[in-house]
Amino acid sequence: MIKIKNISGLYIHVPFCKAKCAYCDFYSIALTSSSPDGLLNSQLEIDAWLDALELEAKLWRNAAGGKLKIKTLYIGGGTPSILSLSAWQRLIKIILSLCDLSNLREASVEANPSSLILNKDLLKFWRENFITRVSLGVQSLNNCELKILGRVHDASMALKALNLIINANFNASADLIFGLPKQDLRSWHNSLKLIINSGVRHISAYQLTLEPHTPLGKIYKDADLPDGYKFYRYAQWLLNHKNFAQYEISNFALKGYECQHNILYWRQENVLALGPAASGYIDGLRYKNPESLASYYKILRENLYFNNILACAENLDLKSRAIECAVLNLRTRDGISKREFILKFGEELFKSIEKILLSLPENLFIINKDRIALSAAGMRVGNAIWAELMDL
Repeated sequence: MIKIKNISGLYIHVPFCKAKCAYCDFYSIALTSSSPDGLLNSQLEIDAWLDALELEAKLWRNAAGGKLKIKTLYIGGGTPSILSLSAWQRLIKIILSLCDLSNLREASVEANPSSLILNKDLLKFWRENFITRVSLGVQSLNNCELKILGRVHDASMALKALNLIINANFNASADLIFGLPKQDLRSWHNSLKLIINSGVRHISAYQLTLEPHTPLGKIYKDADLPDGYKFYRYAQWLLNHKNFAQYEISNFALKGYECQHNILYWRQENVLALGPAASGYIDGLRYKNPESLASYYKILRENLYFNNILACAENLDLKSRAIECAVLNLRTRDGISKREFILKFGEELFKSIEKILLSLPENLFIINKDRIALSAAGMRVGNAIWAELMDL
């Protein structure tokens, strides 16, 4: 049995989408493509997911000896905004059965423009049920690029959805992707400019990664994509100029609007994860639920849930936890706190990591008495820096 001392955050994976995007490698079920009677099958699948989620929440509540007093909640996917109001009502009840929300600082929901516009009543429901932040999957505001990505919305729909989120007084965040086939800096600038002008307070910018088994990965090769470096560097410059501070490798926010849930990951705090394919971390135990709804439901129904987790989980030793902590900390503008790191992992491991970092070009870092953090230049070559640490 897994023992729980404290859980800082809860992640719930909603594995449903209207259609799979051409680049997506996350586990999700395209509800409208299952059969001619898609609505019936979709409802059965959603009910099965909620049944399993309810069982999983009960197991964790029993393991904890009561409700979890979490600081953050993140409901991601998939497309959470595709769920009906009745499904959301049941989901909220499951969350409340598991969690004590008296110390809740932030509750985020991911949404896509098309489903949110069709399901506007969700915004009112979320406001009435402790949701504070909505992250919209915009990806681009160029219609040709959206078509390449296989998105089911266009630019005007994305801007309309952002306006709905902002007018409903949520902390609005937008996701963008750069390094797309045929993308140029003019198009990237236009997407960034429109997003900034929309009134969002948080922007996530990710470079496109081609996964070979996805539709996009079967059409394009890495050599077909533009160099992502120039797009990333331009985003750093423009967003900083517009008061969006880069507080993490891929994330920029106005002061006070950083994503508190994601900060838990980068600080290596305990995050419980529910739902198929969801990944969690508890005191050095990194686990992942089965990557299909059928397998996920099966282990819960047959009372094999914790056995499955323990059989598949990675239990990190002290050195592995220290290296992972250093990498995660360096993703953020705060970097590694020498004092905190030594208290947690010991001076010897800190000196080993410090030695590697100090052997690299000094312009990649900002170093003071207590901290080692990446500079803007260091953020641009973060993967290479982390690779050096992983060889320790």
